Amino acid sequence: MVLILLVLLASLVCNPTAAAELPSELPASAKAEEAGFRFSDMGWSKEEDNFFEYVPNQGVFERGKRVYGFMEVTGFENYYTNEIYHIDLTVDVYLKTGFGLRLFGQRDVIEFDDTAKEPIEDIWFYLWVDIPWWAPPGSYIAEVVVRDRIGNQKIVHSERIRVR
Repeated sequence: MVLILLVLLASLVCNPTAAAELPSELPASAKAEEAGFRFSDMGWSKEEDNFFEYVPNQGVFERGKRVYGFMEVTGFENYYTNEIYHIDLTVDVYLKTGFGLRLFGQRDVIEFDDTAKEPIEDIWFYLWVDIPWWAPPGSYIAEVVVRDRIGNQKIVHSERIRVR
């Protein structure tokens, strides 16, 4: 999997006071019905292999530390041909200032172009965040977009994070 540096703050100019004390979660810009394409689980952990015991998402990061964002998606399309099921999902990541200015973005950070003999019902993945020791304290918006290229649909999770 591709490693990403979600908080690439060396070249960023941030206004932490513009986002002071805002709620930690923002409404998703592309909501799916409960039975459709959706995030089925997510959270933060201090360890790479601790998906089932992750620390509930508090969205507060310490400078100089690494944290892992675990996510699981379900409800995407499977394409069936020649007795094989295919999925084609990609993950994009963006970082914005507390007031919405895009600071960093990377498309296709992770790609799932997989096949199986049975339908694939869910996929889990993680992204890690290295917070540089010199990162400016403040509020940011982390956005993860998962695109289902077979079903031509996407889901978005936007969340406030705080660097202290």
